Amino acid sequence: MSENHQVLFRKYRPQFFRDVIYQDLAVGSLQNAFKSKKIGHAYIFIGPRGVGKTTIARILAKRLNCERPDGVEPCNECTSCLEITKGNSNDVFEIDAASNSGVDNIRELRENVKFNAMGGKYRVYILDEVHMLSGAAFNALLKTLEEPPAHVVFILATTEYHKIPETILSRCQDFHFRKVPVTVLQSYIETLCTKEGLKYDSEGLFWIAKKGDGSVRDTLSFMEQAVIFTDGNLTGAKLRKMIGYHGIDTFTDFLNQLIDTSQSAQIFETLENLFQAGIDLSKFIWDFIEFLNSLLLIKDNLADRESINIPQEDLQKLKQNYRELDREILVLLAERIFSIHEKLNLMKLRSSYEMKVYLEIQFRKLILDREKPSVSGLLAKISELTKLVQGDISTIPDSIEPVKKQSQTAIPTQEKPIPNTNTQPIAKIESPTPEIKTQIPNSPTMDKNQNAKEPSPSGNHPEDMEKLLKEKFSGMEVDPKQFKNL
Repeated sequence: MSENHQVLFRKYRPQFFRDVIYQDLAVGSLQNAFKSKKIGHAYIFIGPRGVGKTTIARILAKRLNCERPDGVEPCNECTSCLEITKGNSNDVFEIDAASNSGVDNIRELRENVKFNAMGGKYRVYILDEVHMLSGAAFNALLKTLEEPPAHVVFILATTEYHKIPETILSRCQDFHFRKVPVTVLQSYIETLCTKEGLKYDSEGLFWIAKKGDGSVRDTLSFMEQAVIFTDGNLTGAKLRKMIGYHGIDTFTDFLNQLIDTSQSAQIFETLENLFQAGIDLSKFIWDFIEFLNSLLLIKDNLADRESINIPQEDLQKLKQNYRELDREILVLLAERIFSIHEKLNLMKLRSSYEMKVYLEIQFRKLILDREKPSVSGLLAKISELTKLVQGDISTIPDSIEPVKKQSQTAIPTQEKPIPNTNTQPIAKIESPTPEIKTQIPNSPTMDKNQNAKEPSPSGNHPEDMEKLLKEKFSGMEVDPKQFKNL
């Protein structure tokens, strides 16, 4: 690295409004203010880190004091613009509120705002991380913000909007900055790779943009590191190794081992291999949770590139391979493994070995729970048994046929079948412990005691049918109206 090397996020810091990416709302409003010549005395820029708050504040300061402005843009060539770009202007003051948060610092600022600008039209005060000011400092700043001198413009920047007092917010024009989408960042760094003469592929740029998490500065900082690590060859294979991404193959194998009980023993082999490779087990579990969530997003048709942490190429594979996977299984697995990860963080284990032991115990418990029948499996079994019960009496197995004959033999005076309206079917089939009693309608010409005790010619008893019903349908709730043939 040469002595004159300049890091990427400083080298490509925007110097004009038109160079800022994805902050059209804030930039457009400021440009309109210059067009209409309605410059405010206090602005507050709100948004996450690295999205351009301080950069736009500097461009605004340059445009306010520019000697030869180009419409709404600064010329970036005059003495004032060059001094602001270098950071040595006497009219622009950048104050870090985190390290100057006391009331004495604000009192000093209040004394300085009385002086006129030395080279330009305005004295511009940029207070970065303004939410770090103390309560007394905010109170000291309040009066100055309300009625500042005509030559003073305040620009406050913060990442935590909720910590700013309402009295301060009511005296400022607020502009909200947004995270930059992955697609926009990926397109942006692709142009920079072309300028820098770097080799790359789409997956490599995806991981760089994803690592930036919506921040342009963080993206360029990680890109700087990636260029050194890969020797200027920003390919997906090298970036995956750099960030520790295991790839969908590792996660799909792990998911199959959890679903297929015959592969359960391989779960512990996978954990052992990860442990021996020195991989952070906690991060692996979290990445697997994200993988399960991605599969659920795919099933819900919500797998857009902003909400899923998987490259587009791998995303297509998942859509094809897991199209038929039961959604209930995914939800239950994601919930259980998230609970495991949550407990892992709360326990604050001292070493990776302790994490491995804990995870092995938890996954053994998960495997045992997985072997239990699922709700969908129980419903399918109940449906199957219901269809069997609702079948015609002629479809009863041969083992029940002697009981059927017995009922017909025990009532010799009955010539016609008993009408269904007079039958009393079994209303509820209890669990195997209670006794199940079947009721056989009595014939008008037959004594009740004789009907209950007289054996059938075949030697079978009504208890045979009771025993069979216990074995087949114990524990089921049955509606008598659904079984007209019994």
